Amino acid sequence: MYAFAIDSFGQTPTVRDLPVPEPGPGEVQIEVRAAAVNPIDWKLAGGAFARPGAEFPFPLTLGFDVAGRVSAAGDGAAFEVGQEVFGMRRPGTAAAHPHGSYAQYMTASPDIAALAVRPEGLDPVAAAALPMTGGTALALTRWLDLQEGETLLLVGATGGVGSYVTQLAAARGARVIAVAAAEDHDYARRLGAAEVVDYRTTDVADTVRTAHPEGIDAVLDLVDGREVVAQKIAPLLRKGGRLASTVFAADPDALVEAGVRAVNFNYQATDEDMAELGRLVSTGALCVAETTTFPLTAMDQAHTASTSGHVRGKLVITTA
Repeated sequence: MYAFAIDSFGQTPTVRDLPVPEPGPGEVQIEVRAAAVNPIDWKLAGGAFARPGAEFPFPLTLGFDVAGRVSAAGDGAAFEVGQEVFGMRRPGTAAAHPHGSYAQYMTASPDIAALAVRPEGLDPVAAAALPMTGGTALALTRWLDLQEGETLLLVGATGGVGSYVTQLAAARGARVIAVAAAEDHDYARRLGAAEVVDYRTTDVADTVRTAHPEGIDAVLDLVDGREVVAQKIAPLLRKGGRLASTVFAADPDALVEAGVRAVNFNYQATDEDMAELGRLVSTGALCVAETTTFPLTAMDQAHTASTSGHVRGKLVITTA
């Protein structure tokens, strides 16, 4: 089968021919139809998960988000052959499980991946664009606990996670201030943003402070480092505000003194979240992020696009 894999950390991943993985007890084999690209993929390839004493199985196939058909099932598997499923391999399992979703086939089990049946009407490309970023958005929105009329500053509003949080926050009645490049402002507004700020041409903190001198209620920063968050972004919050970072840029202890609750967020995927995402999209309550597709044979192009750091919506590969 074709797979996008590495033989060692730091190596440039390549598409190569690898054996089809067979399911063991409790596992399913998934014939991959589509798989989304996430920054965690190239971070894994670069060695971000390497630890002293950790033995990673090589060749290691990259890819976490998946949509496909169960093509074989081991004893005690949770899904049956022929079922269409979608979900994500949990990032912490890469050291024990080398079969990622950038391949024609992968294997998964409940301790490896969060999976749900793909609803009718949700095509594989759309389903693959949901799990990691959509699940993260669901969990972040719950943690932020946004109330109607509150303001949310969303830095990185038009990427994968941001595309979903914008919608979920607006559905709660929050006023979303989207920080994004000018060419993405219309997209942010379509998602539900009430205000947009161009980080390339304006000082984000000054712009927000001028528009909201009384302070804002919540911040989700998907981009900035510790210094920018501490000196520019966090001071925009009023007392009692909440701040979440997905790049571990928050200092929760320091922010407690300012009356702000903060978290460095690490998403733990669940089957229930995958099912909820499918339900939200199927009922029209959530729109799938704008997607750009690549064939598996052009996976290197999708990988390069992801490392640029300026992706709108989601990149998805297809095996057909």
